[in-house]
Amino acid sequence: MFLKKISLEERVIKSKTSNDELNTLISDFKPFIASVVRKKVGKYLEYGADDELSVGLSAFMEAVNSFDIKKGTFLSFSRLVINARVIDFLRKKSKIRTISIDEDFRDENEVSTVLDKKSMEKYTLENEEDSVKLEVIEYASLLKNWNISFDELVRISPKKDTLRREYKNAAKVIIDNDNILNELLRTKRLPIQEIEKILKIHRKKLERGRIYIIAIVLAIVNGLSYLDICKGDGGR
Repeated sequence: MFLKKISLEERVIKSKTSNDELNTLISDFKPFIASVVRKKVGKYLEYGADDELSVGLSAFMEAVNSFDIKKGTFLSFSRLVINARVIDFLRKKSKIRTISIDEDFRDENEVSTVLDKKSMEKYTLENEEDSVKLEVIEYASLLKNWNISFDELVRISPKKDTLRREYKNAAKVIIDNDNILNELLRTKRLPIQEIEKILKIHRKKLERGRIYIIAIVLAIVNGLSYLDICKGDGGR
């Protein structure tokens, strides 16, 4: 296969020694960081305007630096670190304990100790919800590299099951043929002529489904099994 999927945990390990990798990781996960912080604070926040998000970014980098790949998933661990640091920030900012906080975080001096304890207990657990969120983040990044947005993908997605099946079959043809797949990934252009010969699908139909077919290929090649676009009609 042309592409080898790199797990999030492997990306985190690389980010420990590469600023470029770290910057890319942070950029890809800014929506995740914002989601965690907003949920904890309970209000809408914007990067560049709210200190809480700066705290979240710093906490994310702290999670990268302290993450141990042998002990579990990074997404759960980073959420734990972000929540702990945001709670600490809000306490210091208000100077009184008027916010609702997680159990065990009863003293500012206990944060690091509890963080270590909870990281051992919690971030080793595989969480399907985390997996879904992670895949959405990864998928958005992949699509962006192909100048495809989620809004556009939703807009052009076929409504008829029969047409969806045809496009998924076209994606399967690409994935099963290394030469066609490599050509697509190299040129970022759908190899319509080759697909047309194998499936006998009209060129115009393939052209109309170009974005949808490419989106399916990207999802399957990168192992994004939780996404609806990979499911149904025989799935993958």
